[in-house]
Amino acid sequence: MPIELYWDNDEQTVMLCEFPKKWSWNEMYAMLEKVKQVTDRADREIAAILDLRQGVSIPGGLFSPSTFDHAKKMLKMGEGGSGDVVVVGAGAIIRTIYNAVRNIDPNAVSSVHFADSLEQARAILRERHHVYAPTPV
Repeated sequence: MPIELYWDNDEQTVMLCEFPKKWSWNEMYAMLEKVKQVTDRADREIAAILDLRQGVSIPGGLFSPSTFDHAKKMLKMGEGGSGDVVVVGAGAIIRTIYNAVRNIDPNAVSSVHFADSLEQARAILRERHHVYAPTPV
């Protein structure tokens, strides 16, 4: 099952990225490239919700020698991005990585927030002054 990417609001200012439990690095890069194409063309800030509630299994494992290289490449792809990112359902490993990065470079993760549900993520974005009226399902 691929990583899914949708607009989460009618105003097209919030993207929802749903991760399946198992994904590949190629799927991750394809999704990041789509996000980059949209944000590079946008005339406004685009926020994102990363839905990890199905759990996340890092391809090759967290301590695989290639994982660090993939992480660096992903961060490089995200340079210049300024929108808020809300992570839903982050487990202990994700939060530990976040805290480690925050201790080293607080600015690198200053726009990252955590939520327990999609509703809470949307509330965080509303508080951060994003126009947000979710499309009914």
